[in-house]
Amino acid sequence: MAGIASPRPIRFRAADGRSLGGTWWAGDAAGDRTIVFLCGIACPQRYFRWLAEYLAERGFGVLTFDYRGIGKSKDPFSDDPGVTLDDWINLDLPAAVAEARRRSGTRFLAVVAHSIGGQLLGQSPIRNEIDATLLIAAQRSIPRLFHGFAKLRLQVGYVLFPLFVRLFGYVPACRLWFRERCPGETFLQLGRWSREESYTDDRGDNVDARFADYEGPLAAIAFSDDRYYAPPEAVRALAELYRRARVRLETIEPQSYGLASIGHMGLFRRSTPRALWECLVRYLHDFEAECAKPADAASA
Repeated sequence: MAGIASPRPIRFRAADGRSLGGTWWAGDAAGDRTIVFLCGIACPQRYFRWLAEYLAERGFGVLTFDYRGIGKSKDPFSDDPGVTLDDWINLDLPAAVAEARRRSGTRFLAVVAHSIGGQLLGQSPIRNEIDATLLIAAQRSIPRLFHGFAKLRLQVGYVLFPLFVRLFGYVPACRLWFRERCPGETFLQLGRWSREESYTDDRGDNVDARFADYEGPLAAIAFSDDRYYAPPEAVRALAELYRRARVRLETIEPQSYGLASIGHMGLFRRSTPRALWECLVRYLHDFEAECAKPADAASA
């Protein structure tokens, strides 16, 4: 175990000048290996802090951040009604990756993307800038991939929440949906992706083909009990879009780690068994070694 890295609150700017709030852990080996976390749609970066700290203790440089309209990246004077998923895709993600590289000068940069973070990644310019990807409960939110109450929850939400957006400009925090208030346009765009079963930008152009641009190693991890938010079928459906990536699929059973449940957010709890976090570390080290092989061969 490397030394303990203290979290440092940071701010950095996207290409349009928007200030974003993040946290940086300067692990002992940040110059060799660094990670950027991508959040779910209304999941602030603070949910990652225990896993981020653990990875930093293992030597990784780690950057977490909030998308504009969320957490530390909210506009203090408004509810960010005009923020779209395209803003996150084309402005916020590239800014975070650039900031991680600036701070670390790393040789190996991986993304750990949770939930919708895996959908944003495949459309973002960073898909051509990173070395490896770890998708955690990252899914397609298509109702036919869900069953029972989970499917009903999606169908009701896609009808009900647009009404909230028209009334208030945002989607309120809700136990069954979002842990934090969500900029309205982001949800409306997610709803279109889900209903139409295809990805379109804010001009309506189909961008499904972007996912195939990513050619690096990718692990897509599902949890067998995550039926409400990211059932294994929905995780597999997203991984299939990365058709030129070197994909590994894994479904984790909570009982294998002595847990009654993991669900959608359980991996990030402070009480998570370290053996489970070590699975992620092994993936990241395997990917780092895999990415280093071509360079090693060329220098031989």
